[in-house]
Amino acid sequence: MKSCLYFGEVSHHRKAPRKHDLHYDVYMAHLFLDELEDIFTDRWFWSVDRSNLGGFHRADYHRREIPDLADAVRQTMSDQLHREITGPISIITHLRTFGYCFNPVSFYFLWNEDRTLPTALMAEITNTPWGERYAKCFEWETGKNEDRSDHEFRKEFHVSPFIGMDIDYDWRFRSPAENFQADMILQQDKKTFFTAHLKLHRRPLDGRNLAWALARFPFMTLNVTRAIYWNALILRLKGCPFYPHPKKSPSSSTPS
Repeated sequence: MKSCLYFGEVSHHRKAPRKHDLHYDVYMAHLFLDELEDIFTDRWFWSVDRSNLGGFHRADYHRREIPDLADAVRQTMSDQLHREITGPISIITHLRTFGYCFNPVSFYFLWNEDRTLPTALMAEITNTPWGERYAKCFEWETGKNEDRSDHEFRKEFHVSPFIGMDIDYDWRFRSPAENFQADMILQQDKKTFFTAHLKLHRRPLDGRNLAWALARFPFMTLNVTRAIYWNALILRLKGCPFYPHPKKSPSSSTPS
């Protein structure tokens, strides 16, 4: 089985217009979608698409109108990358626990046939408080280092009310292996003002680690949601500018 669990840390670092740092411990599941039916077999507290303390629910993820998540991801990748996408799909994501799931971002990977190297990836972001989803696909650009893929592009989606739309993104990914890392660098007028980092270490997806994940992080995504709103309050109190959703601005032609 290639699926596993990852444990590690999320950190945010804002340099302007006010300094502010955020970090918290997390666990995430890395699931190969064709292994779903076997992942939680004989696990008392974990299941797929049924009520339990924890588990995977299709409705929590990309294009829920398509029954098979892997098919949905391949369709979106095919549309955005302008080529026919075939091959295994995996996802790094938060699972639902105690009936609640929220993912600020989930990462989907298209793999070569022997599942040793990604050939494409998709990041799906959910903004808050609007609850909108946005998917961005990339070819896995190996360059000099096949386990790393870097991507620069203009911001297209309103994520935080404390970051405007006139932003350049620099996203850097390490291939999921013993460790996984995603770094997101935001620039305005060619100056870095915000960075976000996800650093994770692999553990086997077994009964012991599933029990530890549930005991250590029983309300994982609820706590993520609380952290977002708590830090939004702090940013507001620090006097950071507030940017309303572009859809609320009649004069804005910027896509959301």
